[in-house]
Amino acid sequence: MDHYLGSECKGNYVWGGAMNLAWLELNENILHEKLRLNTNDKVALEMVDKLNRSPFTKNDLDEKSYYIKSGFGQETVDLINKESRQKFPGKSFQDLELKMAPIDIISYAYFLKEVEYWTQFEEKEVLFEKERVKGFYAKGHDQQENIRILKYWEDDRFIISLKLKDGGNELFLAKGFDINKPQGIINEIVRYHSTNLPLMGHDDQFEMPKLHLQLHRDYIELIRKNLANKGFEKYFIASMFENIKFDMDHKGAKVENEAVIAAPTAMPSTQRPKVKRFILNKPFWVVMKRKDSRNPYFVLGVKNTELMEKIR
Repeated sequence: MDHYLGSECKGNYVWGGAMNLAWLELNENILHEKLRLNTNDKVALEMVDKLNRSPFTKNDLDEKSYYIKSGFGQETVDLINKESRQKFPGKSFQDLELKMAPIDIISYAYFLKEVEYWTQFEEKEVLFEKERVKGFYAKGHDQQENIRILKYWEDDRFIISLKLKDGGNELFLAKGFDINKPQGIINEIVRYHSTNLPLMGHDDQFEMPKLHLQLHRDYIELIRKNLANKGFEKYFIASMFENIKFDMDHKGAKVENEAVIAAPTAMPSTQRPKVKRFILNKPFWVVMKRKDSRNPYFVLGVKNTELMEKIR
């Protein structure tokens, strides 16, 4: 089963784990069970099922790279802004600007991972789908040692790993797999990964484009849906969004990801007051009468501009 509830960014698939962390924190610390929604919306229910089944947890990150907090009210929001900024001074996302009542729920997760290759690659123009773009490549023995081969079938189907200075992280690149099924390539990496991977050969070649993306996603499919968990039936998801930034160049890669789930109790009206426009710009009537009489004493049907002062 595919557990990855990814997003589309300019036609590309992207997934970050922050939303799963915020969701799990909400389940464990606030609801004390898996979140359930009071809805028959199949899309929403499928999304909830994926989030509830996700195997990703904070154990998949090192403690210094993430911040997670949940609680109630504006005090928790203010604490999130303060503590996340203290732990990550370089955090690029803005502070939360939510205004919450004391019983409103907030769950938040943020992580930042920045890695460098063992040796920097060389910059150059490369081709992607026959279009020239900025990229980088392996030049010389030192840079070639950056690359470990998990599996090579052919030039259009392979999995490689880039050696990082931080031995606690890994970065894989794969070509030739279904681009719409993330679970498939993850399964392949697990299948072929080992501790004794062969190096890229002396005559082998490596090059790739530089990458940059910035994404904001609102989980509109779940917003305004009421919770079905016992004791939380009056709560609904008012705000649920994530931000993702990713950069990859000849030096290394950096991913920054945050997620927010806000659930107040008072459902605001779904209808805004209708704006009334009393503009008499078509034929109209004028009727005059006494308050204590049923019969008017003057009635005028205005059909044209002949009774009006015209501008010359």
